[in-house]
Amino acid sequence: MTQRDDGAGHLTLEQIGMRAGVSRSTVSRVLNDRPDVRPEVRARVEAVIRETGYEPNAAARALVSKRSGLIGLVMLTEVDELFGDPYHAALVNGIQQGCAEHDLILAIFPAVSPDGHSDALTPQITQRFVDGVIVTSVPGSDHVIDVLRARGKRMVVVGHPRDGAGLQRVDVENREGSATATTHLIEHGRRRIGFVGATREYPFGGDRLDGYRDALAAAGIAADDSLVQLDQPTEDGGHRATAALLAARPDAIFAATDTIATGVYRALAEAGKRVPGDVAVVGFDGLPRGPRLEPELTTVVQPVLDVARTAIGLLADDDAEPQSIVLPTTLRVGGSCGCDQR
Repeated sequence: MTQRDDGAGHLTLEQIGMRAGVSRSTVSRVLNDRPDVRPEVRARVEAVIRETGYEPNAAARALVSKRSGLIGLVMLTEVDELFGDPYHAALVNGIQQGCAEHDLILAIFPAVSPDGHSDALTPQITQRFVDGVIVTSVPGSDHVIDVLRARGKRMVVVGHPRDGAGLQRVDVENREGSATATTHLIEHGRRRIGFVGATREYPFGGDRLDGYRDALAAAGIAADDSLVQLDQPTEDGGHRATAALLAARPDAIFAATDTIATGVYRALAEAGKRVPGDVAVVGFDGLPRGPRLEPELTTVVQPVLDVARTAIGLLADDDAEPQSIVLPTTLRVGGSCGCDQR
C-alpha cells in the first residue's frame, strides 16, 4: 500500500499520475470530476490521492477552471447593522449553510460606508474575484443590481427588486403572508385594524401593505387611511408610527416586521393599552433571534434559512435559468392576537 506522504501538498499532478499509473491529464480530469474517466481508473487515482493526503493547489485549480469558489454577499448596510439585525443574521447563517453544502466560501461586502455612500463597488465584486453574487433588495440596491447586471456578473437577488427581468430571484410570500395575518385578526372580531409598516422605499413594505388591504377587501371592510402609518422598519419607527396611529382608535395592529412590533408594544404600554385585550397585535418575521415579547407575539414566519440556501443553490447551478422562486410563509400563533394559550 502507498504510504501517506508528509510532503503531499507539494506533489505534482505528474507525480500523482506516476503513482497511479496514469497520465497527468487523467489526474486533472479526476480532480475536476470530469465524466470521461473509466470507473476503475478514477478509483485508482482517488486511492492514491487518499493515501498520500494530496490536496490540490486551490489557486492553480482556479486558474484552470476560472472559478475561485468564492460567493459574494452584497448588502447595503453598515457592519454594525448587518450583524445586529435578526433578519441579516439569519440570512448570513443560511448562506453559510448553503456554501458548506456546495463547497463554496462566503465573502461579505457591506456596500455602505459610515458616511452613507453606496456608489463604490469594490473591484473584487465587479471583476472576476468572486464566482457569483447575492444581493439583498433594500433601498438603494437597484443601482447596484443594474451595475452588476450590465457587467454580466452572475447574480441572485434576495427580495423584490424594481426590475426583476432576466434575474435569478428568491423571495417569500410577503403579500400572501400579510393577508393571512390580517385575516387572522379579522377572525378574532377585530374591525379597526391598523397597519404599522415600512415606507415604500423598502421593497417588502409595499407588498405587505397590499396584503393587509387585500384581506380587508375580502372581508368587506372599507380601507381607512387613518389606520395606516409608515415609518422606518425599526423599533423606534414602530413606536413613532403607533403613537400616531392611536388617534384612529385601532382595536388591532398588524406590524410589518417583528422589530416594528417591539415598538408597537412599547407605544401601547405607554398609552395604557393592554395586548391583546385592548389592541391585538400580529407581526411578520418569526426569526430565530427575533424579539421576545410578552405576551408572545403571533407572527408570520418567513423561511429565511431556506431563502438563503435556495439562493446559493441557484448560484451553484450552471444551468439555472432566470426565474423567481417565492417561498411560502406560515402563521405562528402566540398570545398577542387573542388566541387562548392555555
